[in-house]
Amino acid sequence: MVRLGKFKEAVYIKAKYYPKDRVAVIYGEEKITWKQLNSRINKLANALKKLGITKGDKVAFLFYNSPQFLEANLAIQELGAIPVPMNFRYVASEMEFLLNNSDASIFIFDDDALPELQKIRDKIPNVKYLIHDGPNTPEDMLNYEEIIRNAKDKEIKVDMDIHDIAVIIYTGGTTGRPKGVMLSYDNILYNEESAMAFLSRLLPPVEELDEPVYAKNEFQRRLLESTQSLTGIPEVFFEDPKMHDKVIVIEAPSQEGPSISTMTYAIREGKLKTFVGKPPEGKYHGLVKMAIADRLRELANLRPLSYSRRGKIKLIFKMLKLMLKGRIKITGEKEVKKALKRAIRNKPKEEELEKTILVPPLFHLASYAVFLISWMFQGSAVVFLKSKRFDPIELLEMIERERLKTMFLVPTMWKRVLDALEKSERKFDLSSVGICLSGAAVLRAKYKKKILQYFPNAVIVDAFGQSEMAPVASMRVDGIVEKVQDRCVGTILDGLEMKIVDDNNNPLPEGEIGEICYKGASVMKGYYKDPEKTKQTIDEDGFLHSGDLGYIKDGQLFVVERKKECINTGGEKVFPLEVEEVLAEHPKIDQVVVIGVPDEEWGETVRAVVIPKKGENLTEEEVIQFVEGKIAGYKKPRSVVFVDEFPISPVGKVLRAKIREKYGKPEIAAAKS
Repeated sequence: MVRLGKFKEAVYIKAKYYPKDRVAVIYGEEKITWKQLNSRINKLANALKKLGITKGDKVAFLFYNSPQFLEANLAIQELGAIPVPMNFRYVASEMEFLLNNSDASIFIFDDDALPELQKIRDKIPNVKYLIHDGPNTPEDMLNYEEIIRNAKDKEIKVDMDIHDIAVIIYTGGTTGRPKGVMLSYDNILYNEESAMAFLSRLLPPVEELDEPVYAKNEFQRRLLESTQSLTGIPEVFFEDPKMHDKVIVIEAPSQEGPSISTMTYAIREGKLKTFVGKPPEGKYHGLVKMAIADRLRELANLRPLSYSRRGKIKLIFKMLKLMLKGRIKITGEKEVKKALKRAIRNKPKEEELEKTILVPPLFHLASYAVFLISWMFQGSAVVFLKSKRFDPIELLEMIERERLKTMFLVPTMWKRVLDALEKSERKFDLSSVGICLSGAAVLRAKYKKKILQYFPNAVIVDAFGQSEMAPVASMRVDGIVEKVQDRCVGTILDGLEMKIVDDNNNPLPEGEIGEICYKGASVMKGYYKDPEKTKQTIDEDGFLHSGDLGYIKDGQLFVVERKKECINTGGEKVFPLEVEEVLAEHPKIDQVVVIGVPDEEWGETVRAVVIPKKGENLTEEEVIQFVEGKIAGYKKPRSVVFVDEFPISPVGKVLRAKIREKYGKPEIAAAKS
């Protein structure tokens, strides 16, 4: 089928049918509409086409979280080419490796990267054009704004397949060279749909339909209010006051892939409440049955049509066609059937614009996926901070000013936000936030509890996975402080299989620790130009070996440690995270990383690398004594090293390999028995 690039299509539809002033991106105080964004994407795509980029070509780019990142990514995909986002902290040698390894023929980059790029100018022979975004562009390079200014604002259509590669994301490379994770459009979209289906099934079951209350507990209240727009269209059915005492069922089962399936809607205490499932005959007044083969990804593109006269006409014809074919059926009371048909035709009332802020770098797949789900399924405005360095106060001020609904941070960022809230004399209004999303690392229970206290209307959505899973494998939602569990990352997503295996790839029973393995439609296509590592990671049965150790208990997945981080001391296994969690409770410790140190007698001994809290005096003896009676003796640190800071990746992960390399030598501190 000839169509626009898969993700660009969603932008095009919103630009065409949303109101002209509808905001797509907020960048500091700058606001960009869908129409403005779509125009710049088109112009950049036409400029790249003129430079010879065609389907399947690789184009690398380096930008901070900014409109330019979105423009570059979507313009490349509009051509059917493959974007390769680059880590903005890369130095010259890392840039050289990625550009050569990815076979990128063009590199688009922020002005900050120019000094490092100049060092390797003669070492990247495959890069035909360098496009610089900034002032004083070198003569042998093209200027980003200039090529956009001189290009046509014209949509480019290309023959696309759902299994085409959508993006190549290079992993962090904390051990060895980064690997290029190839993800198809289907990998990413299937994963997004699985996440949506997971969230939908947390809503109240239809068996609670007769309960007159909107929410029967605090968790249900937070969940319902944070997921109002999850299913998209139903709120328009209840704009007519005559419908306020009605119960409506929508059946839209997907014929392939995960689906929200059947939902029931009713007004409770003046608010629209969503239930999972369908009540018995006689318990509902109207039924909309949509036998649509397409997945949620296609249904999401129908909603913007109703915002303009031209789109509404198109939507009506689409609906009529589907009704004539019997693929959409509206049954029930005569008055309700008329109201439902009216609602489909009517322009939606002006609703509050939902806004999602993404703080972790977009070159990391966690942020990349959140931006897509916000746009594809919700039409949210995506918000970026203007500063290039994370400032928690800037974030808190942005929440107040823009009334943000969803925020995504990694655990180290959440910790800094909580620290800022605890120390600040100013009280911030955080009531607008409905979803506090965390990913890229395990968020400790103590921080989850604080988040729930500071954000009175929010639920915490903890997404766990890795780039190779596109990226989410399991999810957990918390809304009650007392029910938060440490190291629990929830349940596996729809459409995925999971198993825990030993070192010989034998499945382990519930409760036993082993490597977590996944199988399903969101598993990557492989590592770019590295079939050997792909074969090592994905076994003959199609299971991806994650490198994470964990166990299953009562259907929930608990993460223990990265497999390579496990310390073997005297034949006993020590999981650093377990020791870190105990030491983190010490009142004088700010951060701690536990590593193994080579030892002739024991093989390895346990060492704690500690950042003390400011102004605190802390001794090695105090640290070691603190764990007495809290963990087994062989897990105790035998030595302690005090440092001022840890090396941190751009996505907020502590770089354990670098800590081990720097502080893991026996001579740094004498091992103590």
